[in-house]
Amino acid sequence: MTVALRPPVPADLAALGEVAYQTGFFGESAARYFPDRRLFTLLWVWPYLHGAGGPGCLVAEVNGQVQGYILGNADPARYRQVVTQAGLLGAAASLGGEVYRPQDCWRYLLRLARHPAPHADERLYPAHLHINLLPGNRGLGLGKRLLGAHLDALRASGVPGVQLSTTAENVPALGLYRRLGFQELAHQESDLWTPWLGHPTAQIVMGLRLSRL
Repeated sequence: MTVALRPPVPADLAALGEVAYQTGFFGESAARYFPDRRLFTLLWVWPYLHGAGGPGCLVAEVNGQVQGYILGNADPARYRQVVTQAGLLGAAASLGGEVYRPQDCWRYLLRLARHPAPHADERLYPAHLHINLLPGNRGLGLGKRLLGAHLDALRASGVPGVQLSTTAENVPALGLYRRLGFQELAHQESDLWTPWLGHPTAQIVMGLRLSRL
């Protein structure tokens, strides 16, 4: 088995979107709550490949096939700007009839707006990250390897801290983050996922200080 980590390029959009979509519901398919995978990819992956990708973004390939990634940004203002562009593109596609079951997709997006996750202080933790692996590749140490390389790149760039948002449902990932030094910064009970989980769950923000300001 050959494992390689490399920086992402715009041509990776479909492959990374597939990873994101197949793992977007607590390690299972996001189809349960978000019917259109192209819109999902546009909103959650496209920004990092079109101007909002920060240091340490990496694609994980196993035997030449994309199996996971770590994406992030260390400039919150720039990230919000590019995400707004993605949202406008998504809205135009929805109005133009290009989105599958748009009412169900936007139902989730409206719930997300009504139940925002907490965030850590951006002055101390300006960077954020997202990491995903296809299920068949978990347990191979890829997550630890991706996170380690990403954090090294953030440190080399002088980023003072990084934060991430997850939920209490994501027990294995919480354990990995804690082993790498992340600490819980915020914990908020949320009804965001109740229609699909059948119960509320806690939104958790974890952070790691990387350097002094």
